[in-house]
Amino acid sequence: MKISIVGAGAFGSAIASVFAKGGHSVKLFSPTNFEELSTTRMSRKLGNIKLPEEIDIINSIEKPDQCDYVFLAVPTQNLATFCEKHNSFLKGRPLVACCKGVDRATGLRPSEILDQYSPKVAVMSGPSFAIDIIKGMPTALVLASNKADFLRQLQSDISMQNFRLYRTSDVVGVELGGALKNIIAIACGVAIGAKQGDSARAALMARGFSEMVAFSKAHGAKEKTLSGLSGLGDLSLTCNSDKSRNFVFGLSLGCRETFDKNTTVEGVATALAVSQKATALGLEMPVTSSVSALVEGFVSINEVIQSLLSRPTKEE
Repeated sequence: MKISIVGAGAFGSAIASVFAKGGHSVKLFSPTNFEELSTTRMSRKLGNIKLPEEIDIINSIEKPDQCDYVFLAVPTQNLATFCEKHNSFLKGRPLVACCKGVDRATGLRPSEILDQYSPKVAVMSGPSFAIDIIKGMPTALVLASNKADFLRQLQSDISMQNFRLYRTSDVVGVELGGALKNIIAIACGVAIGAKQGDSARAALMARGFSEMVAFSKAHGAKEKTLSGLSGLGDLSLTCNSDKSRNFVFGLSLGCRETFDKNTTVEGVATALAVSQKATALGLEMPVTSSVSALVEGFVSINEVIQSLLSRPTKEE
């Protein structure tokens, strides 16, 4: 297959490596770090692992380029602008979103943005760290699309032994699972950074998962999807590892330490967008609203902890 991958960050570079090793023809579009990546063939975010020579690293994309699939691994908050700028290339092509989050400006999920450019849109999400993927470690992800034939073909074309892909038609559930778990990961990082302990982290994960389910169901998602790889699976991974950018960001907040501003933390913008939507829907989401208030600077760490601990007792 001829595959184009937009975005040469950690995840984009990792799947480019997997696809190239799987025998596919891969072009990796690197709009921000082309010079360094094309020279060294190593992404800073992936240590000293070299990208396969078979990957064609490019710094421009044009309409005549032939490809069977375009994977978009750009930050969710930049996706709409990127698509508008490169409309002529994306128009009508099979598009696969690899980003997690909700666009703060519009409230749209990645697939809703891509739907404006192509009738064939899918989402790839689930518990996965780029460093594990590029090392060839076993990874199971979910592909979601409301186009059944397109989804089956995509699954067949890109699945590999250590890169297992399951399919579902529940696009909403898959996307919201991947977006919302980042918010909970920030909360868990804050708890650990503020030395509240692993028991507090477990409680936040459980109550946070309830918020994920409630919010997703309110948008038409299936609860079964949230209990799978793209929901509970991704939540478990992200809340328990310092490989998670969202968890480490929360950790830095809890420790009151600085965080690298050049690192993408999708959970921040997503928390703000989801908190607003939850209020409009009349949904009570205390963990999400606490993270939103914290990142906006409206409350302190101690105030957040006290607020969550002082909530009324009720039946679970």
